[in-house]
Amino acid sequence: MLNRVEEQKPAVKLAICIPSNGMWHADFGMSLCQMLVYISGTLFETGQDRQCIVLDKRTSMLPRSRQECLEDSLLQSCTHALFLDSDQAFPIDTAHRLLAWKKPVVACNIAVKTNPSFPTARARGATCFGVPITSEAPKMGLEKVWRIGCGVMLIDLSALAGIPKPWFEICYSAKNNQFIGEDWYFIGKLEAAGHEVYVDHGLSREIGHIGQFNFTHVNIPQLSDEDMAA
Repeated sequence: MLNRVEEQKPAVKLAICIPSNGMWHADFGMSLCQMLVYISGTLFETGQDRQCIVLDKRTSMLPRSRQECLEDSLLQSCTHALFLDSDQAFPIDTAHRLLAWKKPVVACNIAVKTNPSFPTARARGATCFGVPITSEAPKMGLEKVWRIGCGVMLIDLSALAGIPKPWFEICYSAKNNQFIGEDWYFIGKLEAAGHEVYVDHGLSREIGHIGQFNFTHVNIPQLSDEDMAA
């Protein structure tokens, strides 16, 4: 029998959001299947009701796919949305680990598909690119970041309250002579609304970015102080 404290835990309805152009990598599909099996048999938290839905948004415009994922999540009364890009490989307990932090936005620091690779997480810096944040061992736990991609990202949907649409847009910065991606645009809107964004360093090292092979933090070289300041 559940005690009174356990009965009062708010339920979680998780939307797993998959934006794509209609193509999934096999390693992604296997990761997704294994995670869904794990979710079906393991509570996010003891004494907590939970539901899970999958939203498969196939368009040629990534900002539109991401926007519609979150809109549909809200329409179906979800409490959280987990973005999983279709070129990611991830552990079966990814949703559980991100939900356990109880933060408005927690993401993974993905290794980009180049060799040598580099991380997607950034601290604020002197340029529009910011300062790279690595997730090499022995880093664990959370770290607040300035910008991060949406490849693996959990969003508490209450954070969207009061933030005007569009939530995602690719725009051009004349000041920096550079395009700003839809994910950084989204993080900028969260920042303007007063929300902090974090990366999970331990989980980040278990994410594969599927290309010619799975790019991980093994492919990111150690950065010198001079590199970090560049």
